[in-house]
This record gives sequence, C-alpha cells and structure tokens, in this order.
Amino acid sequence: MQGVLRRGTILASARARNHDAKGLLVAKMRGSMFMLVLLAAAFAATLVVLYPEWQKLADTASGHRGASPVVVGSDRQASQTARSAGQRPHGHLENAWSFQTQHKWQYRDPFLKRAVDQLGGMICSDIVVGQNRVYFGSEGGFVYCLSLDGEPIWSFETLGARVAAPVVTRDRLFCGSEDNYLYALEPATGRQVYRYNAESEVLTTPLVVGDRLIFTARMGRVFALRPDFGGELWTYQHDHLIRSSPASDGEFVFVGLDSGEILALQLASGELKWSLDAKSAVRSTPIVWNGRLLVACWDGRLLSISIATRQLLFEAQLKGFVRSTPQLVGDRIFISTLDGFVFAVSATDGSVIWSRKCGDTIEASSLVSPDGKRLYVGTWSGLFCTLDVGTGEIVATRDLGSMIARQAAFTPDGKILVGTKDGRLYCLWR
Repeated sequence: MQGVLRRGTILASARARNHDAKGLLVAKMRGSMFMLVLLAAAFAATLVVLYPEWQKLADTASGHRGASPVVVGSDRQASQTARSAGQRPHGHLENAWSFQTQHKWQYRDPFLKRAVDQLGGMICSDIVVGQNRVYFGSEGGFVYCLSLDGEPIWSFETLGARVAAPVVTRDRLFCGSEDNYLYALEPATGRQVYRYNAESEVLTTPLVVGDRLIFTARMGRVFALRPDFGGELWTYQHDHLIRSSPASDGEFVFVGLDSGEILALQLASGELKWSLDAKSAVRSTPIVWNGRLLVACWDGRLLSISIATRQLLFEAQLKGFVRSTPQLVGDRIFISTLDGFVFAVSATDGSVIWSRKCGDTIEASSLVSPDGKRLYVGTWSGLFCTLDVGTGEIVATRDLGSMIARQAAFTPDGKILVGTKDGRLYCLWR
C-alpha cells in the first residue's frame, strides 16, 4: 500500500514538473513573440523616420548622373511621336543655365533628436517671374532672387523649414512661411518691410486685390491686410484646415477648405456671404471665369459653380486625386492629377477633350506656353514633359534627375524655369 502511495506521489510530482515546464515554455514563447512584435514596430518606425533622408541620398546619387535627357518606360510614345514629326525628342529643351541652392541650415531629426546640418534644399514653391527677376522659395525657409541670367541677387531667411510661392508687385514681395508669418519684402533688395503673425502656417499663395492683401493660414483663418505696411483690415475664422490659396472676382474672396466647404467672403468686410459643400477637400486654388467658379476637388472631381445662383453647372470626374491648380486658357481647363494624368476639359460643359498619362505622380500644376501651343508639366520621377495643347500628344521629354513638385514659369524671352527636389533651378530653352 505504501509503495502504491509512493508511486502516486512520484507521478503527481512529475506531472506538476511537466506542467510547470510547459507553462514556462509558453511564457517564453509569448515573450519572444512580444519582442518580435516590438522589434518589427521599431523597424517600421525607423523606416518611416529615415525615409526622407534616404530620398535625399537617392536624389544626390541621381544628380551625379547629370540631367541628360532620356526616354523611360511610358515615354516610348513620346519618342515615336517626336520622330514622326521630324523632331529630336531629347533635344527639344536645352540648358541655358542652372542654379544650385547652397545655404546652410539645420534640420531637427525626430529620430536622432538633434539638429542635423543641411546644405541647400529642395525648391518648395512655384517659380515666379516679376520685375525682370526670378523668385522662389527653398527648403530651409529661404526666399531667393535671381537675375534672368541665373545670377543670385539676394536671399532672405525665414524661421520656417518651408516657404510658399511669393507674389510680386511693383514695390512689394509677399511670401508666407511655415514659421506662421507672412513676410513683406522689397523686391529689389530683399529687405524686410514688415511681417504679420498669422498664428499658424502660411503655406499658400497670397493674393493682392486693389488695396487689399488676402492670404490664408492653415488653422482655418483668412486675413485681409493693407499691402503697404500690413495694417489688419479683417480676419475670418473657420473650424477646419485651409490648404487652398484664395481667389477673387473683385467682390468676393473664394477659399476651399479641407472639410469640403467652399467659402465666399465679402472682399470689403470679410463677412461670409455663402458657402457650399463640395463633398471632398479642396486644396487647389479656385478659378474665376465668366461668372463661374471652377473648383478642383481632392477626390478628382472638377466643379463649375455659378457665383450668382450657387448652382452646380457641371461636374467632371477625373482619374486620381488633385492637389494642383487648374490652368485656364481660353475656354479650356488643363489639370494634372496625382495618378500621373493631364486632362484638357471644356470650361463650358465639363467634357473631357483629351487625357494623357505622363508619369507616375504629378503634383505640379501644368504650364501653357504664351503662344498657347505647348503644355509643360513635371513629375515626381523628375520627367519634364512637353505636350501638344490641341491633341495631348507628348512631343518631348526631359529627365532632370530629381522630383519636380512645383509649377514651372516662363521668362520674358520664352525660356522655361523648372525647380527640382535636389535644390536645382534649371533654365531651359526651346
């Protein structure tokens, strides 16, 4: 009997040890899985944080290859079209000059938690030509002024990492910055005349209408100032974000919101006259034409709205999301999408005249030549495309080796100015 009891005790003890061993093994496995999940999450976070730096390295490496024209992938059609027209597909745009941003500034790295020295920076604003000079903003918060020959005249440093496209009048240059200020500078010297604290980022393009300077700030505010010395005339506050630059017909100020609302404010007083729900964020600048408001929505819809009656006149559905601003030439609207398409749309009835796939992603607004025959647009892959306005055919391409995210501009003598992510401004001639 005692032997039986002893064997039972031994068996029970063995089972207990096995149970404890299994529990310990399960606990270790769970701990290992938890550590793997933590490591995977940390690796993913590292990828996200360091992605911009890797992009800079990639752009630097691509810059060493030069900016010689090439045909890649979908550009075979452009090459064939150019050959059939008796043109050299890669000799259509030649270099006149180029300028490289070289200012030193510091970038606050969120992963390393320290300031990292930077040299130069991407061109982060549309190119503007005025008073026979070239103006643009670059990463690091700099505003540049060059001669039409590419010689630097002056530069001005804001406190933000990015600046918006400037607006130039006879005696003022207005430019917003990520540091929450709108700056008024002398166009000839770059001297600061005044700055206005908007209390949130000013990364949209200001608008001068008569004796009023209109601009928007990210946290839902619209401002009207006296252009000469910055006296505040009125402000309007909304609850939603604004990434749309203002437009005006001389009576109203039109602004699109991330909430999908389109506001019509009295130019004189800032009072809200009416608002419409576009049912999608509006991040491009509205266009005023023949008593209509033409609005490109984030979800790819192009709307035509009667200003007098607020009636929807037409709605055109395009392919892809839209951040670019439509360009109106005659009765045609030219608009690019993030899916890499360029569209020509009738401004009267919204019918699509033609569409053309030009690249992987297009953020920049298109540019139509002064003679109305050619359309130019840049892509994220660095391809600068020339299209026939009438047919949409790609007649030439030029690979600049780095992302093009902002609108190009023409000089008075017909040359084309294009800015890239690697901080280079190209002047090309046809």
